[in-house]
Amino acid sequence: MQIGLVYDALDTNKMDVALAYTTDGRISAYNLKVLEDDKKFFPPYDASPVISADLLKEHPELGDILQRLIGKIDTETMQKLNYEADGKLREPAVIAEEFLKKNSYFEN
Repeated sequence: MQIGLVYDALDTNKMDVALAYTTDGRISAYNLKVLEDDKKFFPPYDASPVISADLLKEHPELGDILQRLIGKIDTETMQKLNYEADGKLREPAVIAEEFLKKNSYFEN
């Protein structure tokens, strides 16, 4: 089932439970409860900065810039950012730039 249909089905009580990414912005938009995975069945879905070796070789300063993001975006923040893209249909690049500027990631 398409993920958008899953949330609509949950919202109209046609489904009671669904599998979702904890960073999905629709979780809070639909006021859903995330159940604890006390058995650790599902792996963590944490964001990780990734850059190609060629780009890093060409621009080594990007390594330090990406390091600034590690551990800075928690699940709730990622949900909000994802909802801006999925729920409000805003351009992800614009959302990311706004987030980086608001949190002073462009400052030296």
